[in-house]
Amino acid sequence: MSLKLSQEQFARALTQSDFSGASSWVRDDALAAERHLWIYHNQVHLAWRDALETTYPAVGALVGIRYFRSLALRYGRCHPSSSGNLQEYGEELPRFLESRPEIGQYPYLADVARLEWARGVALSSAKEDTALPAALGGIGLEQWPDLRIRFAPSLQLLISAYPVAKLWVAAQGTPEEKLDAKSALTHGEAAAVAIYRDQHQVTVETISPVLWRWLFALREKAVLSEAVDVAVQVGSLVNESFDLQSAMDWAFTRGLITGIQVAA
Repeated sequence: MSLKLSQEQFARALTQSDFSGASSWVRDDALAAERHLWIYHNQVHLAWRDALETTYPAVGALVGIRYFRSLALRYGRCHPSSSGNLQEYGEELPRFLESRPEIGQYPYLADVARLEWARGVALSSAKEDTALPAALGGIGLEQWPDLRIRFAPSLQLLISAYPVAKLWVAAQGTPEEKLDAKSALTHGEAAAVAIYRDQHQVTVETISPVLWRWLFALREKAVLSEAVDVAVQVGSLVNESFDLQSAMDWAFTRGLITGIQVAA
């Protein structure tokens, strides 16, 4: 038997409970071959479960840790880890939650999970030198419409029909924070959220939908004039004006702008 085939059989035993191949070459002793493989299989799935608990503490708090652990084991059977780095495990959990019919009583849960995943991405993202407002000094006003603005890799953007930032805080927060989140949920409050790293801390900040749309457009490679147009359109829908100076100040103050250039 080739090494490659042995490795594939062992991987199936660990991730899919398929012991048919590997049990033929695992030695029987005090325990049967399949029993040995079950031990390894269970340890792998428990490691995945523990990784999800670490990444998604708010989700676990919202549904209860016992149910979350059961859910995590089911997720592992559908989405085995493809990396030896467990920090990369669990990206599909928000979509998995949306597929579970019993999660209907928690319609906001998938978005809370997206926020928690975004926090992990922000924390582990590469660090880049930030640009200062002085970087605009050598750019003529006539060139501003064609500016492209690059943001720090840590900047993550999430928009939700639910008050996800408040729900995330309340999941492990004080009674007052829980009451605030419940009130926001009852009143149908939505949220536009920016997640970013400040030094070694990750900040979760609820921002206006107008600012959110401006940031999103620029991150998707729109030039400044296009991003402003989109923000103004959103502002007309939510009855909020867009102020470019305030938006630029917001991004500069948080050290999120890492590059400014005129589009070719």
